Amino acid sequence: MPAYVLGRTALMALAVGALAAAGCATPRAQAPHAAAPLPGTDACVFVRNVSDWTVVDDSTLIVFAPMRKDAYLVKLFEPIFDLDFRQRVGFEDADHDGQLCGNSVDYLVVREESAPWRVPIVAVRKLTPDETKQLLPPPRHPATKPPSPPPPPPPPAAEQH
Repeated sequence: MPAYVLGRTALMALAVGALAAAGCATPRAQAPHAAAPLPGTDACVFVRNVSDWTVVDDSTLIVFAPMRKDAYLVKLFEPIFDLDFRQRVGFEDADHDGQLCGNSVDYLVVREESAPWRVPIVAVRKLTPDETKQLLPPPRHPATKPPSPPPPPPPPAAEQH
């Protein structure tokens, strides 16, 4: 083999080795931070007891069962765009045990015009009253009307003789 071919081959091998070493030496991308732990304690809630719910964000609800003082955080597998404006929402107890649990096969079901959309429930957590207050959105107050102007003063009394 001619010397110039051996020289080029050696040079190519050296360049590939240098690139491989540089690739190994580059810092790896940081792993994404784990999500903050959910408030409350793991729990289940009987589907028949669900009386109301409030949307916290597009993937989180607070479910009240059986009364408003009994609050449960329900976390969904994926967000549902405009969840707080959906009118036809329900729960599906897919494993037929009568309960919604985070470690089960239960779903939030959104009824659409074409077909129902089933989103897995990944967590159900019993909330304390303080945790519930922190998570609930502030109440919506109707627009207040400006105060009415004061009534006009009474006409002066006529003098009597």
